[in-house]
Amino acid sequence: MTMCEPTPRGLRWCLAALAALAVLLPARTAAAAQYQLSWWTVDGGGEIFSTGGVFALGGAIGQPDAGDTLTGGVYTLVGGFWAVHLTPCPGDINGDDVVGQSDLGILLAAFGACVGDPNFNPDADLDGSGCIGQPDLGILLSNFGRTCP
Repeated sequence: MTMCEPTPRGLRWCLAALAALAVLLPARTAAAAQYQLSWWTVDGGGEIFSTGGVFALGGAIGQPDAGDTLTGGVYTLVGGFWAVHLTPCPGDINGDDVVGQSDLGILLAAFGACVGDPNFNPDADLDGSGCIGQPDLGILLSNFGRTCP
């Protein structure tokens, strides 16, 4: 007679044994793993990248306190801020708070260029289309001479 014979008593014993194994084996595996959890405060915004092997994970849920790069085994966690390009003054390409001749010169030097072209200037792509053209020139000219706060 085997323990798991196809009778009600044998099947109940097998199910009980499998349930016990399902509970005990993961507990033993988890107990054998050596993980460390460090406490950090989370500040608003920022950049988090975790790399290891062939993957990289990035997010902007929070910003770990500034400090050294966190490493463990083959994993690395680096904190920082994602740069955001803000244009508070449409047409002000050089950031001097005036839409003027120098901005027009920068735009014309990159006119006709698209992302990947050697003379493409992302600051001159005022409409965010990936190419510098008539719409960008229109934005600049409609604000020409404007002084920004």
